[in-house]
Amino acid sequence: MDFTESNVGISPESCESTMTTPLPTYHDCWISFGGNVGDVKATFDAALALLSLHCHIRLGRQSGIYSTAPMGSQAGTSFLNSVCELSTCVCPRKLLGVLQSVETQLGRLRDIRWGPRTLDLDLLSYGNQIICDPDLIVPHPALTYRRFVLDPLIEVAPDWRHPQFPDETAIRLRTRLDSRPLRVSLPGVPVEKLNQLKIQLGQRFPQLKLVNDDCPDALQIQTTANQPVNGGSYVDLRRSPGDLFEQLTSALTAIFDAPERILDW
Repeated sequence: MDFTESNVGISPESCESTMTTPLPTYHDCWISFGGNVGDVKATFDAALALLSLHCHIRLGRQSGIYSTAPMGSQAGTSFLNSVCELSTCVCPRKLLGVLQSVETQLGRLRDIRWGPRTLDLDLLSYGNQIICDPDLIVPHPALTYRRFVLDPLIEVAPDWRHPQFPDETAIRLRTRLDSRPLRVSLPGVPVEKLNQLKIQLGQRFPQLKLVNDDCPDALQIQTTANQPVNGGSYVDLRRSPGDLFEQLTSALTAIFDAPERILDW
């Protein structure tokens, strides 16, 4: 594998500095790693090696590696997941480009959305910035309910705070998912459809309880951009593939599955 800087979208000129150039501002970011094709641990190591070559990326804390259930009907076998901290002055959009370049170099194919993959690098947070663009949402909209992200994050940064909801730490987000039965509300879903989902989802998730929209202690399903959310008590399905049943099945798998820490990193 060629770990040259050009492979991650860096030119030698971009690393040059002069005495008159102001020092860049670095931001603390968190990246999630995932994969279920090939030697995933080796792929994670190679991804870190490539990222470390970037002159404006400094690697930080790394969690252990966790085994997790696949999310989505086409995801394949179980995944390995981890999180890593990095500090960078590269802007969020360019950082996303660097992450996607690393994915491509290490064999990532984008033929099936949420399908099997060699490597998935998600930008979870970028300092305290909040971005909501068609092709980039930061903080990552799914980190409020994905245990395969929250469990590794708590291992190394339990007091990490959600930029959009500063009172919500990683531990608070994770603890909310432990409630049993887990109360989930579906605002705007007709009663007939809600009753159908109760039957379908109850067979697979017996500890789930679908409740009325106004239940104050329920996780709220967000399906539209203008739908209000209650702090970290929401599940964002706006970008999830499939119909509502498949979207809920994938999200609930990420909530109920208990990741198993299997390796140091």
